[in-house]
Amino acid sequence: MSLIDTARQTVGDTLRRHSIHKHRSRIGWQDAPRYTAYLKRARAAYAEDLPSLPTNLADAVSTFGKDGVTRFVTPATTTIADAMFARIKHREADGETLWADDDQERGQHNYNGNLWADFPEIENLFRGDLGTFLQNHFQAHFKILYGTLYRSVGSAAPRVGSQRWHSDSGPGICVNVMFYLHETKDVDGALEALPWDASQTIYDDEPTQLRSRMSAQPGSDRRTVMADYYDDAISQGYPSRVIEGSGAAGLIVPFLNNTLHRGGYPAPGHERTAIVFHCYPSHLPTDFARYSRDGIAKTVPYPKNPADEF
Repeated sequence: MSLIDTARQTVGDTLRRHSIHKHRSRIGWQDAPRYTAYLKRARAAYAEDLPSLPTNLADAVSTFGKDGVTRFVTPATTTIADAMFARIKHREADGETLWADDDQERGQHNYNGNLWADFPEIENLFRGDLGTFLQNHFQAHFKILYGTLYRSVGSAAPRVGSQRWHSDSGPGICVNVMFYLHETKDVDGALEALPWDASQTIYDDEPTQLRSRMSAQPGSDRRTVMADYYDDAISQGYPSRVIEGSGAAGLIVPFLNNTLHRGGYPAPGHERTAIVFHCYPSHLPTDFARYSRDGIAKTVPYPKNPADEF
């Protein structure tokens, strides 16, 4: 490699590292700032008092601000989860086909209906404790880019794709929210996430590590090599920092889009039914009428313009 190429590489690594530290995003140093700027705009537009926080939600907001991941459950979220899961079981007992085929061979079957219309409890969730958490975290209104209900089925096959450690690499202002519809234990495939400070340290070393590993394994799949690096870094340096998302029905696990995490991987004979939402700050009040009209199905991985209404 020439001196010029080496210099460009060094500058690129520095810009990348600075952007991740400042914007909590791996989306790229040219794109990440506009999402941070939009969060400031949304906060400036928020003219009302933030909803009051009971102690457990106040603790969750504080922990999330520090670690980029937290967990909480309330009587209301448990009631909502129980009602939704009971409806699923009733519909399955009536012979309805609720789940799409697993077209990626990873044991995940997505719900094939209109999530928002079929489960009105979701609006209560966002008008209640989850919405209270999001508003207090963003210090602004919030909006829902999408929600996906799915069932993960246990398998003895090796972990693949999102079942391995990874980052979603989207905007730093995006909050992923996992919502469990039934009690979920480790064997059922509970989410695992690494706090932001540890994730960030691993990202700092990632460019050097990937170049070294790709050089030693020519022709290897880059995503596989990256996942191997994450596995090694977490198992060797941060095993005690991993936050496990096991818990009761109604457990909510918010985590920053760019924290290192891996999806549930149920053991053979076990399964997990959960919803993941991607939520953003908004400069306008939450448009629940839009969700009732259009639903919240996934159409894009993240908004190119964070000010878009969704």
